[in-house]
Amino acid sequence: MVEDRRGILLSGADRRAAEQYEAALRAFQSYVGDPVATIDEALAESPAFVGGHLLKAFVLYTLAERQFAAMARDALAAAAPHAAGASDRERSLLAAGQRLVEGQWDAAALALDRVLAAHPRDALALQTAHLVDFYRGDALNLRNRVSRVLPHWTADLPGYSYVLGMHAFGLEEMNQYREAEDTGRRALAIEPRDGWSVHAVTHVMEMQGRIDEGVDWLVSREEDWAPDNGFAFHNFWHLALFHLDPGDVRAALDLYDRHVHPQPAAFTLSLVDATALLWRIALEDGDVGERWNGVAGDWSERLARGEPGFYAFNDLHAALAFVATRRADDLARVLAGLREAAAGAGSNAAMSRDVGLPLVQAIADFGDGRYGAAADGIEAVRDIAHRFGGSHAQRDLLTLTLIEAASRAGDADRARHYIAERLVHRQPGSAWGPRLARRVGTAAARRAA
Repeated sequence: MVEDRRGILLSGADRRAAEQYEAALRAFQSYVGDPVATIDEALAESPAFVGGHLLKAFVLYTLAERQFAAMARDALAAAAPHAAGASDRERSLLAAGQRLVEGQWDAAALALDRVLAAHPRDALALQTAHLVDFYRGDALNLRNRVSRVLPHWTADLPGYSYVLGMHAFGLEEMNQYREAEDTGRRALAIEPRDGWSVHAVTHVMEMQGRIDEGVDWLVSREEDWAPDNGFAFHNFWHLALFHLDPGDVRAALDLYDRHVHPQPAAFTLSLVDATALLWRIALEDGDVGERWNGVAGDWSERLARGEPGFYAFNDLHAALAFVATRRADDLARVLAGLREAAAGAGSNAAMSRDVGLPLVQAIADFGDGRYGAAADGIEAVRDIAHRFGGSHAQRDLLTLTLIEAASRAGDADRARHYIAERLVHRQPGSAWGPRLARRVGTAAARRAA
């Protein structure tokens, strides 16, 4: 039986299929290349290659869209007839995949961890679990799941830099900024083109208010993380946020047009970033022109193919676009999908019930000018919003909207209360907090006059 380069058995694979598996796995880890097309070549020649079917299923499912979840289910079904000849590890991964496609993300994460306990160098299980942790908002395991396998990895093993990059991001989401930056830089010393590690260090700089340094970090390394990288849109999104911090809307929109949303979004992951950037700019009273219409149109297409209710984090961003463009019917469909999901079973049911529904209702209140209700609704769930995924940086949109809603409601004290948090954590380099404080003060003075 053939092994991968980390000593993991690959049943049903010959040496050529194993090499294609390595290439697909590296594409999955690095976001460079097409892992599905690569593994499909192996499967065409080796249809009994269970690990190949599993890799395809996990790549597809971690795109976090209903349409790709259906394709992942098909990939698992293709693996199932060959399970009798598979290894115990592969059968365990097949069971974990079934949990995923059933929407049981927490159970899937536990099943993947059991695989890692026996096979800590299983790069496919680790990469998949890391992304599932991100979607579940499990910051603790973004760090600790990697910590549990890290002693089994050494610098001579293929993919070691990507393990360090995952650990760096987990450390950052647990607010261990110095350790996160050191680990991310160690990863990049091994593999300079690792966009995820660049991303982890970028998060550190954003959370610490190191704005000018963050711009230089991304711009100076752009030739490493941007060319032919499927994750580049997100690092460009971070660069746009760095420019938006001092209020440079023009630079942010230029990055939006060229890199974040240059054409209709192929994947919801990039559409989320486009939506979040436009919403932030709108909160800054920036003129986004007709851009909202394009984003809302992309979300409408996803409504038509049944995406609402699959993942509450995505549903919130669809709602932002529909509120911004006053598409009441589309917004109602998002709310209906969330209600249906909340009444069901699986991980997204809890996400929808506890976080997604209240937030989308609050955003609807904001769009209708019920700013006090919007502030109340966001405030009630802001501190548990990690439960529906995303990063600290992504969920900062909620705090920015809460501050604006409170200010428009005439509740300057509440707005200043949350601005103070920002002033403490992101100074002295960030201009966003002081600008918000000035704006709230001006609005309060006008009301008092």
